[in-house]
Amino acid sequence: MSAMPRRPSPGRPTGQYTQAVRLFQLHQLLETNVEGVRIEEIARDLGVTPRSIRRDLKALEAAGIELEAVDVTGERRVRVVRAGKATDPVRLTRYQRYSLAAVRRMFDVFTGTPLHDDFSQLFAKLSPPGDEEGAMADRFHYIPEAPRNYRKLKDQVYEVYDGILRTLTLQFHYEGGTTAGLRKVEPYALVLYQNRLYVVGRDVQKDADRTFAIDLMKRVRALPAAPFKRNPEFNVQRLFEGAFGIYGGGSERQHVVVDFDARVAQYIEPREWHPTQKTSRLPGGELRIEFDATGLTEVVGWVLRWGSAAVVREPDELKKRVRDELAKGLDRYGGGDAAG
Repeated sequence: MSAMPRRPSPGRPTGQYTQAVRLFQLHQLLETNVEGVRIEEIARDLGVTPRSIRRDLKALEAAGIELEAVDVTGERRVRVVRAGKATDPVRLTRYQRYSLAAVRRMFDVFTGTPLHDDFSQLFAKLSPPGDEEGAMADRFHYIPEAPRNYRKLKDQVYEVYDGILRTLTLQFHYEGGTTAGLRKVEPYALVLYQNRLYVVGRDVQKDADRTFAIDLMKRVRALPAAPFKRNPEFNVQRLFEGAFGIYGGGSERQHVVVDFDARVAQYIEPREWHPTQKTSRLPGGELRIEFDATGLTEVVGWVLRWGSAAVVREPDELKKRVRDELAKGLDRYGGGDAAG
């Protein structure tokens, strides 16, 4: 005798919406419908019971969103309380609309995430659709370097958003770092680095601030039963002071000196690679870059990027790490045997 199929729990979404996704969808509906929305209508659209929607409304209020019940043409609705009187629409110059369209294109790599959804709504409010909007968007093109597919990561991004905005502890399985496995983190902020999203916060097990790549976080859950208080002394900018990229690797700084051939100097010199950077020209047209960095992991990759056109002068640890990587690469190509 075959087992009876399990019935879905009432109130729990069975389709594409997790609780965190549903909260964001609900918030967006409330923001875009100034006259309010019917609870029964939202429940039907999101595939849950009205009771679940009422719980979600309480969760939004707990997050600081002020709501009110109103009667509109004899129907009971819920809407966001909008302080003050209605104001004239924001009027933007052509240059401002172009700048806004340019920024919008840069956020396309995050399609499917709350970052993209919220910015698209904001853009629609500031720049009503029209022929000129399309022309503006076509005058700026952004080519991201190997972007990740965040459409596939929508659920975990929403959960991270939920944890940050409602100060809820995140639980997830991490597939990176030195301690893979189950983690609990009090999330403080999102960080965008080279088209990749990271969350920074206090690692509960290690009692230390850590950085986690969202695409390596699996089975992410914001825990309603585990709220936390933000550390008032936390400063996300200070966390990355001195770092060369996203991973600092400690508070001790090391003095880095790298010389570049004249053939690549024109690509190196105009850019600021580090806040402490000093640039000088050497005899023969070579370029020297010096800076003080915490952590060398990403410096190694940066030096290797320029191949034989870059030579490390300091520190010895960086020399060794670059030399070891080059030796491994040479070994994979046959140990430098030209006849091989």
